[in-house]
Amino acid sequence: MKTKTFLFALLFAGTSALFAQQTQPKAGADKDAHGCIASAGYTYSRLKKECIRTFEQKIQLKEIATKGNYTAAVLFNKDQSKVEIFLKEEKTSVILNRSSKGIWKNAVYTLTQNKGFVLSKNKKAVYRL
Repeated sequence: MKTKTFLFALLFAGTSALFAQQTQPKAGADKDAHGCIASAGYTYSRLKKECIRTFEQKIQLKEIATKGNYTAAVLFNKDQSKVEIFLKEEKTSVILNRSSKGIWKNAVYTLTQNKGFVLSKNKKAVYRL
């Protein structure tokens, strides 16, 4: 009787382990179209053309609103003619072009540098450093 119980338990454990292996995704299997692994904190930078971790970027702007403790990562190209911004409210990064010294814009966002940085959306400041 003990032998039958043991064999049944062994068969059940083996079947459960096999089923678990088939249903759980492998670590690192969440690569995006560019090969960036989101579970490791990577996202694709259109400016650098590589996978980056936004939380490792030198410039992190803090959200001004008291809703949450969110940050926006800011990444400049070499000559600072463009800036890429990673925001929680946008599905992809936002690219801004320099319009004058210390000001980068697109149709919605403006990044201003003057004793720190301020990011405005439709002329309303939303993030700052």
